[in-house]
Parts: sequence; structure tokens; C-alpha cells
Amino acid sequence: MKPIVVVPTYNEIENLEKIVGLILEQPGGFHILIVDDNSPDGTGRLADDLSSRHPGEVHVLHRPGKEGLGRAYVAGFGQVLKQMPEYDAIIQMDADLSHDPSYLPEFLKMLEKFDCVLGSRYLHGISVVNWDFKRLILSKGASLYVKVITSMPYSDATGGFKAWRREALGAIGLDHLFSNGYLFQIETTYRLYRTRAFSIGEISIVFRDRDLGRSKIDFPIILEAVWGVVRLRLTGR
Repeated sequence: MKPIVVVPTYNEIENLEKIVGLILEQPGGFHILIVDDNSPDGTGRLADDLSSRHPGEVHVLHRPGKEGLGRAYVAGFGQVLKQMPEYDAIIQMDADLSHDPSYLPEFLKMLEKFDCVLGSRYLHGISVVNWDFKRLILSKGASLYVKVITSMPYSDATGGFKAWRREALGAIGLDHLFSNGYLFQIETTYRLYRTRAFSIGEISIVFRDRDLGRSKIDFPIILEAVWGVVRLRLTGR
């Protein structure tokens, strides 16, 4: 399979060059699509520089402004599905180094058996680093909440490190997604789960909290997730 990694960015100039280098050095021939939301810190300019240094391997999609993680992924996924037919494995991951690129080959191998693969922090116990107890309880509670409300059997449907076969990603209806922030990860998995036509697997990952830059999670994003999960369960969309 030919893989591409979609990496949304907003003010990630401190992390971008390192994450790009780590992705490119993984075995499997991974290419990258950076989706930048007009970062005022110059992340977009750095992305263009990285693209010029790695022609054909690093692509850049510039968006006019910050609209949230979900909209950035929809734009990036849409570009791959509509304009990059050579890629049949699409992987999504954060730019802040909380997702370790060394897992990419394992994701790719699992896509030989599954249509979508979730990177789970809770598949074998708790695999997070540098979180305080409050954040751990919030995250673990969110995973349990999603499992109870949606009936999805997965240990971590809220995570953002995921891999898709092209056909599976195309089946979730990108143009109809309503979520934006934290909920986006749940909605995309739930839409695929409800089709009953595609298989979803999990691998265990270690999640490390960012060392540089600032988290983009805030109260409105959390609130969207709480109510959005109920909406998904009641309406399916």
C-alpha cells in the first residue's frame, strides 16, 4: 500500500520539522500532507520550505484561517481522495510529537487486515506519559462515556492517531460531518462503524503530552464532544 500521513498544523513551528523528519525516516515510503490554517507563527512558510526540500514526498495545503481540527482534516482528506489517487492508505496524526511516528509501519501492516485502525492509549492498560491525574481521568472517562453511549466496542474511540484504507475513508461522507474539535475523532469512527461494511481494528500506542507549543483543547471543544456523542447515537449523523 502507498501511504500518506495527513498532519494538520496551527502554530506548530517548533515541532513541524522534527515530526516531518521522523515520518520520512520510517520504513514503508510514507509521504506527508501538511494542512496549515494560516499559522501566524510561520508554520506555513516552514511547511513550504520542507516541501521544496522533499519534492514529491511532502505536500502542503494552505487554508485561509483557523476553523478547527475537524475542518482541517476534512480539507486534507478531501484533497487526498479527490486529487491524489496514488495513495491508498491515509493516516492521521498530530504535529506536536504526542503521536510517535515509529508506530506508522505497524499501522500500515494492520491495514492489510482492517479497513480502519485506531491507535489506542487504553488497549493494554493505560499508555500515556506526562499527564496529570485530572487529565487522565477526563480522557479515560470520555472513552468510557463514548463506549456506553455509542455501543462501539473499542478501547479508545477518542484518539486522533488513526489509519484508513482509501475506500473506508471515502465511505464516511466527509461533506456531511458536523463535528470540528475533539468530537471529530469519534464521529468519523462512528460513521464507519455504523456502515457495518468495514472492519475496524486497534493497536496499542504510547501517547506523550507535547513538550513544545500549546494544547488546542478548550472548554467549547469538550462541550461539543459531550453533546455531540448523544446526537450521534440518536440521529446517526
